[in-house]
Amino acid sequence: MLHYNNLRRLGYGEVVGHGGQTSFARRAGGAPYPRFHAYVEDRDGGVQINLHLDQKLASYEGAHAHSGEYDGPLVIQEIERIKSQITSWQSPPAQNQSQDPSSPKGFWGNLFS
Repeated sequence: MLHYNNLRRLGYGEVVGHGGQTSFARRAGGAPYPRFHAYVEDRDGGVQINLHLDQKLASYEGAHAHSGEYDGPLVIQEIERIKSQITSWQSPPAQNQSQDPSSPKGFWGNLFS
């Protein structure tokens, strides 16, 4: 299950929005916008992430609407990045061949042999 701490590990910060709803955002560049924006819901024993790309802040006072992309290459690339990270966290670490415990030389012996 994907927890809020894992979203932070992915570079997302918590955002408290309209009506107190919590979401998560990650800058797509050096400026506050564009940014990836994710709403997270517990669903069927797992988690569903609704992701989009906010291009800019709402352009008029009192507005909640913004220029957002819900698909496209940047959104797809971010989804793949998230999937890849989650998969790497769930996979056992690869065994380093140079540190084979059956080797009588050990770590330092492999460095200096």
